Amino acid sequence: GMDVGIVNAHEMLMMDELEPDIKKGCYDLVFNKTEEATEVMLELTKKEKALIEARKKGGGGVQVKEKSWRTMEVTKRLEHSLINGISQYVDKDVEEARQKCDKPLHVIEGPLMDGMNTVGDLFGAGKMFLPQVIKSARVMKKAVA
Repeated sequence: GMDVGIVNAHEMLMMDELEPDIKKGCYDLVFNKTEEATEVMLELTKKEKALIEARKKGGGGVQVKEKSWRTMEVTKRLEHSLINGISQYVDKDVEEARQKCDKPLHVIEGPLMDGMNTVGDLFGAGKMFLPQVIKSARVMKKAVA
């Protein structure tokens, strides 16, 4: 069996982001829960491959995800950025939060620490893995720089 694997942290999903059928198929396959787990996973893989091919051709199955989290209050946006490892907007959001606070330190002690506390809780609960925590730490570093 496989002992070690290398993953691209940028492409990892949190456990809660997996579709239920894929999550169940993975558990069944890894933990050998059912005899047909391999066939189920092969079927899920075929469906996913078909969706990817359709997207490449500009056809069906294309879902445009709106960045609805960008419409939230700035403190919630900062927390979301930390939890999900998104550094794209962090400079602008930190500056906006700094202008709303009495002291710059309040930005660090408030939404940034709240976000990192959530990251720690998710990691402790096994819902977030080390590569994702490292991404969150890099966003925090960028935010306080």
